[in-house]
Amino acid sequence: MTNPVLIVEDEKNLRRVLVAVLEAEGYPTIAAENAEEALDMIQTQHPALVLTDQRLPGLSGTDLLRRIKETHPEIPVIISTAYGEIEQAVEAIKAGAEHYLTKPVDEGELIALIRQTLARHGESLPPLHRELRRYGLIGVSRAIETLLETIDLVAPAPSNVLITGESGTGKELVARALHQASPRAEQPFVAFNCGAIPLELVESEIFGYERGAFTGATRAQAGKLEMAASGTLFLDEVGDMPLPMQVKMLRALQEREFTRLGTHQPQRLAARIVAATHVDLAKAVSEGHFREDLYYRLNVIPLHIPPLRQRRADIAPLVHHFLRQICTVIGRDPMVTIAPDALTALEAYEWPGNIRQLENLLERMVVLNRHGHLQRSDLPAEIARHQSDNAFPTSSSPFDLPALERQTVLNALEKTRFNQSQAAVLLGISRKQLRTKMKNIGLLGDQDGEDDAIDT
Repeated sequence: MTNPVLIVEDEKNLRRVLVAVLEAEGYPTIAAENAEEALDMIQTQHPALVLTDQRLPGLSGTDLLRRIKETHPEIPVIISTAYGEIEQAVEAIKAGAEHYLTKPVDEGELIALIRQTLARHGESLPPLHRELRRYGLIGVSRAIETLLETIDLVAPAPSNVLITGESGTGKELVARALHQASPRAEQPFVAFNCGAIPLELVESEIFGYERGAFTGATRAQAGKLEMAASGTLFLDEVGDMPLPMQVKMLRALQEREFTRLGTHQPQRLAARIVAATHVDLAKAVSEGHFREDLYYRLNVIPLHIPPLRQRRADIAPLVHHFLRQICTVIGRDPMVTIAPDALTALEAYEWPGNIRQLENLLERMVVLNRHGHLQRSDLPAEIARHQSDNAFPTSSSPFDLPALERQTVLNALEKTRFNQSQAAVLLGISRKQLRTKMKNIGLLGDQDGEDDAIDT
């Protein structure tokens, strides 16, 4: 990127720290101590992004935001607020802020939000100065790389995370990856599906209860918040949480404490909250089905998982991963293989049920398969008839070079757990040559740019 990030912060030491953090990550940076100075800099240097404190001498951060949007609406703005100033953060979002940060600002959270924001606005990003771990996430697409980058950056922070994506995209797997990558990894990971429990039981399940708290409470029971201790509480399908429970959950997040039903003795909330939903929570807020203040408390760090149809490059690695995993579980040896034309059909299908649907289909096919090789004719009719626009040539020849090359590249990626740099070494080619081959054989789309500096 060529245009700088503009930091607006009146506290001198914090301003220096923010500049140092961003410059260490490869971002050109300029700084101002008040809104007036920032507006002058915007006219002369046109920053790629503005990060401003809310509390500034003279014009506030929200005032500055409005002025920027009047003259340069294309410049994204991130506002930083004190922990208790969620109302001001909401006001800033409504005025056009891209997102907000809560002070004290966590370095990983800061870098992750800046990367997400700049990428959304089409800016090129400096390479990450770290080796990315995969945490069981399978794929070679740019979407997976971006997801891994964000997990690596924000996992150490205590901030709440909201994971969005269609059903079956792997939201719980991402939540577990966040937990495994964090300092809380040795603490419990507790999952709770807000839509799978009857309305009247949600509160007691989350907060716990004392004996005699209600009819049928014959013994004391710890709730999910208490069971999570200093680990992670994963609230799946949080959009289905009843409104009365949303009020109580908001209060627990604000006060960082909760109380079992049947007692007035508060307990400290030490767990990190990771929530997930397949619904549009912003729309649910506008329709009155979800509390706005709770939405912003949960959506401190947003993580979106694209549907499988938008990252078709991941289908082949997922298919080979699931075939190996399924055969291991059911004791099938040798492993069931798949024909190139069958894989092509899988890659061309839309997958409304995403990864879960793909895994279930492969399990059914492996269990019913007798000859150890999946053919296109074995696929359900609605999948078998699909033909990818980027399909590689197929033939019955045992020396089908495109298919052999594709399988060789896939084998190298699998052996290196999809680390492209290591796979390139294994194949005796450069990483750039590997990515070119991956594009040519349909493992990377045109949207998955070169990104030679970013490893996976």
